[in-house]
Amino acid sequence: MSRLIAFLASSFLLGVAQAAEIADAPIPEPNYTGIIIFLVLMVGSGVWFFWKIMHTDKKTKQEEDK
Repeated sequence: MSRLIAFLASSFLLGVAQAAEIADAPIPEPNYTGIIIFLVLMVGSGVWFFWKIMHTDKKTKQEEDK
């Protein structure tokens, strides 16, 4: 276990050193198409989930009333 912890700690330190070296790299132009697709999928899945919950609740209430 101590070997694993030592390996993870050294890997973390190497990763931090690598990230510090490329900190001055230019920021790439954002991919607006990907952002729009992501937002459409997230909003669409949220609306679908809300509709599914409401539809299931409505069906349950109708079955209880019978």
